[in-house]
Order: sequence, then structure tokens, then C-alpha cells
Amino acid sequence: MELRQIECFLACCDHRSFTAAARALNLVQSAVSTSVAKLEHELGTRLFDRTPRTLELTVAGRAMVAPARTLLRARGDIVDAIDAARGEIRGEVVIGNLMNIHNIDLAGIIADLHQRFPEVTLQMRQSISGMAGNVAGLRDNSLELALLAGISSEFPGITTHLIAEESLVLCTAPGHPLAGRPFRAADLHGVRFIDFPPGWGIRTIADELFPGRYPVIEVADQAFALELAAKDFGVALIPLSVARLSPGTPFADYHPYPLPWRLCVGHAAARTPSNAARTVIAALTAHGGLADGQAHADS
Repeated sequence: MELRQIECFLACCDHRSFTAAARALNLVQSAVSTSVAKLEHELGTRLFDRTPRTLELTVAGRAMVAPARTLLRARGDIVDAIDAARGEIRGEVVIGNLMNIHNIDLAGIIADLHQRFPEVTLQMRQSISGMAGNVAGLRDNSLELALLAGISSEFPGITTHLIAEESLVLCTAPGHPLAGRPFRAADLHGVRFIDFPPGWGIRTIADELFPGRYPVIEVADQAFALELAAKDFGVALIPLSVARLSPGTPFADYHPYPLPWRLCVGHAAARTPSNAARTVIAALTAHGGLADGQAHADS
């Protein structure tokens, strides 16, 4: 069993096709499929069920995922230790992204990181299930780091480092009865509400705090939700940094206290981040004035 075979297996797990896995590994498709076939032969079992459209893990394949990730992580730890002894910082960091980030200059942070640490590379992944997908990726070790956002910066089994904090506000059309005034949960009972997909941080908050709202649409773009609210299609709960993108659109805080919206970068509490991952954490937290890497571990 070779490490390259393990890499190909895990890439197929993550991308669900030989073609996509080969692209991620910068290999030809035949090399990936051959590597997986050899691994299956050595283990004496099928790891994937092949269909015309996708690869599906077999029972044996699912059993192999966790130890395979542990094996690759151990190799990474060895390389990391040697690099540290040489005073070098390099390597790839797989980080879960979020679709709507307006309170930090993420592109600028990444570009500056590349200038200072050219041998650190990022592989950014975006889950269709939003923050819930990022949390799951940290827990199953398919992500080393992930951006997380919510009222709290505490997530079971995850250590978080605060990047920035603002508040969630309710945006409405100028003539709406709730325009520009603090609102209570009862004020949203039966009110047309612009929702986000299940698994997204704001959706989770809305489900918990405003069960009486009347969802009329689900959108995956906070700026588009703001546009819809401005046109009186419904009201939208969004971060203050997004609300300010439309100066003519009224917004207001929740009553009796503003709803905090905390953007963090997290990693599995049981896993020590690599040297490269620590440089990413430092770059992100420095933007928010937390260069010391203020952290919260919840196990």
C-alpha cells in the first residue's frame, strides 16, 4: 500500500469521480483509477461502486476513510516537523470557505499571505450546506481549517479564533411597517421573510428565534436578499456589513439586545494545526485586530 494510493482514494471520496479527483491531484484520470484499482486488489475488496455519473463508497470504503485520513495526516506531521526544524513554512491548507463575507477583505488577506509565504498554498472548498458543511468537514478531517459564522463562536469539538464581529440587522423596504425600528420576535409573526438555505448560520438563527415568520423564498446570496428586501418582497436578516451596501435601505437591530454575528476560523480541537495552517490563522485574525490568535476551544 502506497501513500499515493491513499491520496487517490481520498480524492475520489471527496470529489466522487475519477476525473474530478485527477484534476484536484494534477494527475491524469487513468493514473487515479489505476491507483484505486491496485489498492482494491491489495485489500481484496471494492472500495467504490462505479456508476456512470458518480463513485459511491462501499461499506469497506466508508470504513477506510477515517484511518486513511489519519495516515496522510501523520505523513504531513512528519514533513511539518522537518520544515519547522529548518525554519521553513510551506504546505497546502484545505480550508472551508463561506459564500458571503463582506466584513473582511478575504482576497486581500490571501494575496498578502502569498506574498509573505509563497510556499503556503490554499485549497478553498465551499459546501452547498454552508456553515453546517464546514463544521462537518472539520469533524471528519476533510478540512484542516474552516470559516465559521454565527451568534456564538463556540462549536463542540472545534477550536475557534475570532476574526471579526458585527451585528445582524433586519432590512426592509423604506415604507415597511418595521422600517428602521428595533424589532422583536413577535413583530415577525406572519411577516414575509427572505430565508437562506438549511445549514446556513443565519437560517439556523431564524429557525430558533423567529418560528412565526412567513418564509417566501430561499436565496444563497446575502446581497440579493438585501435587494429583494429593498423592493418590498420581504424582510431579510443579514449582517450589518451587507446592509450598508444599500444606503437607502432601512435596517434595525433586534430588541432587547443586538444579535452578534461572529466570523471565526476554526480547526478540530483534537488536531494541532500545521505550521502552514497557523500562518493562515494568524493572517485572518490579524485583520480583526486579534493577531495573538485569541482562541476558544470547546471539546
